[in-house]
Amino acid sequence: MYKAAIFDLDGTLLNSARDLEEACNYALSKYSLPNVDSQSFTLRLGSGRRKLIESIVNDFFDHGKKEIIEEFQNYFNEYYDAHLSDYTRPYEGVNEGLETLTKNNIITAVLSNKPHDFTIKLVNHFFGDNIKYISGLKDGYEPKPDPKALLGIISDLRVKKDECIYIGDSEVDIRVSKNAGIKSLGVLWGFRDEALLKKEGADFLASSVNEMVDIIIKQK
Repeated sequence: MYKAAIFDLDGTLLNSARDLEEACNYALSKYSLPNVDSQSFTLRLGSGRRKLIESIVNDFFDHGKKEIIEEFQNYFNEYYDAHLSDYTRPYEGVNEGLETLTKNNIITAVLSNKPHDFTIKLVNHFFGDNIKYISGLKDGYEPKPDPKALLGIISDLRVKKDECIYIGDSEVDIRVSKNAGIKSLGVLWGFRDEALLKKEGADFLASSVNEMVDIIIKQK
């Protein structure tokens, strides 16, 4: 059994794609531009707000991108801060799964590429005491797959690397696990598919929350 389970947020614990998409569409509307393509939008998610915005600006603008990115981010933040949880919801069974882990004395934590303030608001709103440690992207840190923040959490929790597992839905999550030297668990209900997670070398895969919880409790 692992002593600590550290989770990605978007696409792992929360289905947040629509609220993120709405924030991007709001920013695009300020330039009288069409909405993003919904089908491909989730493939942009996972690397953090900045890279998401850069990818959209690169698609829609030819010149002045640096200035536009800053302005676009301000529009995005304005909307998203007011609409964090309009459509965002935990995936089915997540809260029950977190409760089971807590009952088994497993420390639960979140490490997200979402800005730290947004991460805290969403985790506290949806999960409360079911998550014991929260970390979003903070000043002075690079987003995942840079391992600095993950290694910092492991240190703060006072556990060893082989006592931790990182759980996520994307290639970014598998890579940060490898970079930090800990095991990874890829979930199949998020923003990426099984083939990609296998290609990235996830140590474990789970197609349901119950399966994820069993792996965390029974494997090591």
